[in-house]
Amino acid sequence: MRRLVALAIGLFLAVHPLTVRAGAAWGSPNYGDPPGWCTNLSDMWVGMVVTNDPLVGMNPERDTFYGVHPNPSGYDDWYGFFYGDFRGVPDDASGWEKLLHENYPNHYHWNFADSGWAVHGHAKEYIAYYNWSVGGQCGLGARGGGAPPPFMADQYGYPVVDIYVDSVAPYPPSPYVSGVTPTSVSFSWNAVADRGDGAGRDYFASGLDHYVSWLTVSDRPGVFQLASTAAPRILELSSMAPGETACVHVIAVDRLQNATGDQSACATPLVAPPPPSALPQQLSVEANPSAVGLVGLDSWFWLTPSPGVTTLRETYHGTQYVITATPSGADWDFGDGTAAKFQGTPAFGRAYPQRSSVSHVYQAHSATGYAVQAWVRYELTWTALEGGRAFGPYPLGAFRQAAAPLGYPVQQAQPELLLV
Repeated sequence: MRRLVALAIGLFLAVHPLTVRAGAAWGSPNYGDPPGWCTNLSDMWVGMVVTNDPLVGMNPERDTFYGVHPNPSGYDDWYGFFYGDFRGVPDDASGWEKLLHENYPNHYHWNFADSGWAVHGHAKEYIAYYNWSVGGQCGLGARGGGAPPPFMADQYGYPVVDIYVDSVAPYPPSPYVSGVTPTSVSFSWNAVADRGDGAGRDYFASGLDHYVSWLTVSDRPGVFQLASTAAPRILELSSMAPGETACVHVIAVDRLQNATGDQSACATPLVAPPPPSALPQQLSVEANPSAVGLVGLDSWFWLTPSPGVTTLRETYHGTQYVITATPSGADWDFGDGTAAKFQGTPAFGRAYPQRSSVSHVYQAHSATGYAVQAWVRYELTWTALEGGRAFGPYPLGAFRQAAAPLGYPVQQAQPELLLV
């Protein structure tokens, strides 16, 4: 009776082979097991390979092909079933393919490179055999039965191997100048990801492992600050001489030792640009009373337009600079031998009808006019632009700009007696 039940189960499996889907102990999360797969004689079940070799030279099944039974009682055929980005097609399922015919007691070798196959990303390999004397042993398949046999697992190795291949280097890092002064430069870079291999759900990236970075200096032999780090770092070189050039070099390496090329960036210590010879803002002296001043009466003076912060851009020795001129005060000469020095915004006066902070009382008339002059004092700073970043500001000294002078006649007021 038990033999009849076993026979009935075997017939059912031969016609309706079980397919174990995701979650099987020997399967992967992405693929179920192929039709006809049975595991009666396997002793190891699963293996996993992670490599940067698309031909997968360390495939653990490459040397597990033996003739198990001597002729004439039997011989063995070995089969493989492959899922994944195995021959360049994402999500491919190959179906059972005959790999070898083995005669006892021979031992053969088979590997992906033998057929020129390459793995991209993730692939899954099933290895099984079928003996024509004893059948499938998991079901009814017997020699001459006419039906495709159920395939038994490879009892000498790992019947299921998940293969993960990443043969692509990470995205290349982009080093940049993170700081520069007149005596030092520093560099860093942004983190990058591992680029990975394959496509679709068969894509696999081993993950970034580390960076290798170092400095070179134009007039010094060797390398400096060589280190391997898990994250980007700052490399700074100080006490540099004018004209020296420092370069940072960065290589990104993933967990399978795929490495990018040497990525570099260079910088020299900053050199102050020459101060400007003139500023674009043209100033002039204005007064009230506007036409003629009066002896003994306050005359109000101011500058128009009122001085403000001015910026200039220039390129010096290949570096772009922004020079900023900030007004700090003004020096006035009222033309009659009297001068005054003012600080801050009041130094520029206020336009009429406001009462100006700059005023003067003339004591004598001048028909030809007094030459009223003013010079605005500026504090200069400079900022350098390197690699899209600004460094500074640094002081550049003082600058004095003359306003257009005013010829200002002053008359004596004459009292008149009117008889009514």
